[in-house]
Amino acid sequence: MNFLRSFPCVPLAAPTTSAQTGLRTLSSSAVVCGRDKYFKISKYARPIDTTVYQAGDDVPRQTIPADGHKYPKYAYEPMFFKRQNRGLYAGLQRRASNLCSESGNKTKSFHLPNVVKAKLWSETLNKLVCTRVSTTLLRNVDREGGIDNYLLKEKPARVKTIGIKGWQLKYDILKQKELNERSQGSDVPIYHILESGKKITATKEKLLELLFPYVYRENYEPISQKSYLRDHSWLTMEELVVKLEERGFDFSEITV
Repeated sequence: MNFLRSFPCVPLAAPTTSAQTGLRTLSSSAVVCGRDKYFKISKYARPIDTTVYQAGDDVPRQTIPADGHKYPKYAYEPMFFKRQNRGLYAGLQRRASNLCSESGNKTKSFHLPNVVKAKLWSETLNKLVCTRVSTTLLRNVDREGGIDNYLLKEKPARVKTIGIKGWQLKYDILKQKELNERSQGSDVPIYHILESGKKITATKEKLLELLFPYVYRENYEPISQKSYLRDHSWLTMEELVVKLEERGFDFSEITV
């Protein structure tokens, strides 16, 4: 006996839409397109206070390093997978997935990016940059034509994924390019140009060393080198030059 003939043919119901059922449906393509490639970087980025404080405002307490802030703050410092703060990972994060057995038991597993030690040559800095990098970054560096071109790219996605290490290298490269342009045609590097037109050939460390005897004599109590650097190392070269000019320093030895 054929059991299929004993049941009447029931027509299939028409597919219901989200408007009819009131349920939210997502297609597979919508899920893929809605994903943010750098979601974890933006989600776990440390917020930076950009408030401009005026006189009389309550400023939150901040810790200033002894040698001052050598680099500007990075707006996308990742709080998740902090290991990439110490290398060039091209924005790659640690991924998590579940291993499901036949019985339905799920085991959490993590997948780390492929990271290797590498030495990248910087033409601007004229030295090898030794750091941990991801293999994805090595392919990007080869495509861009060097680590300098990779870091100096101004696209938001590139700035967002270079990390703290790449942000600091980018700052060093930009400062070195500025120094090279300023010293073009001169036998010695020129670190600052005065309003009078004289070019200073001394570094910031040298200016701090020249300013220390004046500050030491002006203080009633003896001042140590450590406390002096804590109060003056965060000053820019322009501010150090102004302080030396106010004390009548002779710039003939360090100018061309």
